[in-house]
Amino acid sequence: MTASPSSPSDSVIEPASSPKIWTAGTLRYTKGGIAILFFWLIWNDFFLMLMEAVKPALTGILMKDHGATNAQIALYTGTLSGILSMWINPVVSTISDRTRTRFGRRRPFLMVATPFAAFFLAAIPWAPEIWNWLSHFAFIAALGINKTQAIIVGIGILAFCFTVFNAVLTAIFTYFFWDVVPRELLGRFNAMGRIIGMIKAFVWNYWIFGLAEKHMHLIYGGMALAFFAIYMMSLLMVKEGEYPPPEPRKKGNVLIPIMGYFKECFGESRYVWIYAAVSVNYLAAAPGLYKLFYTRDVLGLSLDTIGKMAAWPTIIMIVLAYPLGALIDRTGKPVRLLIPTMFINASLSLLCYFFLRDKWTLLMANILSSVLGFFWGNCFSVLNVRAFPREKLGQFSSANAMTYNLVNTLMAWPVGMLFDYLNNYLYAYLWSFVCQALAGFMFIKVYLNFKRHHEHEHDHDKAPVVHAK
Repeated sequence: MTASPSSPSDSVIEPASSPKIWTAGTLRYTKGGIAILFFWLIWNDFFLMLMEAVKPALTGILMKDHGATNAQIALYTGTLSGILSMWINPVVSTISDRTRTRFGRRRPFLMVATPFAAFFLAAIPWAPEIWNWLSHFAFIAALGINKTQAIIVGIGILAFCFTVFNAVLTAIFTYFFWDVVPRELLGRFNAMGRIIGMIKAFVWNYWIFGLAEKHMHLIYGGMALAFFAIYMMSLLMVKEGEYPPPEPRKKGNVLIPIMGYFKECFGESRYVWIYAAVSVNYLAAAPGLYKLFYTRDVLGLSLDTIGKMAAWPTIIMIVLAYPLGALIDRTGKPVRLLIPTMFINASLSLLCYFFLRDKWTLLMANILSSVLGFFWGNCFSVLNVRAFPREKLGQFSSANAMTYNLVNTLMAWPVGMLFDYLNNYLYAYLWSFVCQALAGFMFIKVYLNFKRHHEHEHDHDKAPVVHAK
């Protein structure tokens, strides 16, 4: 893998007497260089995904086992964490766009955030030990703080600190591989990423998740250490190219670009309908932790069994992913498929409410949910690309993400209080049914808007035609 000045545009250079050369900005790659690049980025992505699986899957369990209520778990790991960290993505993303160093514009942010993210992840399960150490100091003991509440708050603080630095990593890594991977290979890299994601899910659910019952500290520490080592090594091995100077900062009222952003992204109802439908659909997953509590505390399944029942569907999806993707393409109507997918998903949640009673029904539910999730993800990615303006795809996608993240952040605490009041985790499936059914009806409106604004003379699901007004 080599880096040398070349045309700033991405292209494939094929001299008659030389091997094929791929370029990404000023970076130039031979076939061997591409293989090395993919090797490090895929390992990087794999351990990032493994690390990100730890906090949402286990921190709620850790807090619950130390006496936290559902509302407290939702408040510390959902609402407060989300409100305080949601501004990080747009800020660091914008700053990194304008950064110019000898290490590149993305790597400095990743190199700084990585050790902090690893440290705070490893520290989360040590909150009880940290409190026991602090409580020996006279001035701490004099405060008369309740031990249970101190541990819960400590876990929440450490989890929030991890979230802050992880938000930097997840935001910047996407831009990092966009900068270093040639554009004509991005599709193959994304496809490999999806496969790696499914392999990650199997590894996590089959081998690691069940260990949490007796080895919580080992899982947090081991994942943090492995992530730190692989991530830092990959950042040293994958170089960034050179970038043109950033555009001069615009002078004038700083509110003008902000107002322009909101006017463009939220000024037309067809975009707002997309944001709203997606937000309600994501809200269906809000009580996901309570479904875990239902299978563990009510059905009496061990974490190892729960993990294995979640692992096998990923193997099935690795086999079915390509045929299902081809089936979606052959229908020619991926956007339209969103609607029946939503209603079938809602029906599955209702069936879980009535019939999910053991590990085998859990396995069947996970298999069907994986297939439906694959359908939904592929169809929605098409909607994203075709419904939003092509030249401002990132801007409108960020508005969509900002909306559903805000909705989920604000709703986390109320949902937690609701389940404390209901005192029945089975209602989590009923909640998902209602949200998914409502989202299905909303996607009908989204589809009608899409059809009206992007109708093609033969097939309205093809790329939109821009007509002069």
